[in-house]
Amino acid sequence: MIYDSIKNKDNYKYFPALYQALNYLDSLPDRVLPAPHVDLDEDRLFCNFVAFTSKPEDQCLYEAHRDYIDLHFIVSGVERIATADVCSLTPEVPYAQEKDIEFLKGDADGYYELNPGQFMVCFPSDAHKVAMMKDRPAEVKKIVFKIKMEG
Repeated sequence: MIYDSIKNKDNYKYFPALYQALNYLDSLPDRVLPAPHVDLDEDRLFCNFVAFTSKPEDQCLYEAHRDYIDLHFIVSGVERIATADVCSLTPEVPYAQEKDIEFLKGDADGYYELNPGQFMVCFPSDAHKVAMMKDRPAEVKKIVFKIKMEG
């Protein structure tokens, strides 16, 4: 798992797909959001714009992926994300290969607060509970990238 700011994007220049995604984000004019679905490299690297109202932790489940890495970038609002090792959690909704997602429940290993300009990268071993509120429900806008695992 990586938790960082877009200001540090050059730290990732040796990770081509991740660096491509971060450069794309850095090229967006302030307050201009991408189209609902943008393909940067066919099914290997794409992103979606997501808007939601954050909610209490007990209303959220962990999600995990097997074929893709997630990159969550906050455009506006504040989102709390909990992370845990997939192996320490219990399946709640079985893995759906066509959507590359499973939902799990259990205890967090850590909590992170993402503010505008910050991002989190979650690898297949990193279950992540997203859309959690900080103090009270709030409107959040973010861009979520899917980066295909190679090999």
